Amino acid sequence: MARSLQELEDQFDEAIAAVPALLIKNTEGAALDALGLADLRISETGIDSKGAAFVDYTPNYKKSKTKKGRYTGYVNFMDTGQMLASTATGFERIAPTERSISNGKVRIVFDGRDQLTRDKLKGNNKKRPGFLNPSASEIETVTESANDNMRFDLEQIFK
Repeated sequence: MARSLQELEDQFDEAIAAVPALLIKNTEGAALDALGLADLRISETGIDSKGAAFVDYTPNYKKSKTKKGRYTGYVNFMDTGQMLASTATGFERIAPTERSISNGKVRIVFDGRDQLTRDKLKGNNKKRPGFLNPSASEIETVTESANDNMRFDLEQIFK
């Protein structure tokens, strides 16, 4: 279909105006997907984002988990089920708290929806820094998906 120069200019103006919101939307989706992949890796293997096992629980905590039938032989952040349930069940307890673009970079920050979850995140991150960080392969997977989604969104403007 032939387009006039004015129609093409209008589509470019629409695309330029839409890019910030599309970047935030697709980056947030990728971050949520990355959290889900990290959750799966942690709960099934007890391995951190760099491929190493998390430092084991203290003897008392391990004993407590064993009594409850919840010790798997590795750290999986699943004693009460609240920490990683946040990422596995639709992010009931963890949500984006900041969405911004500055100097061409998108920033999405996640935190607990309630004080208990914020405290758990803080405590776990203090003992095992970056415990919910995605691995390089998880980042690669979600980046590909985010790029595909961004391409699709932009193609819709130029239809």
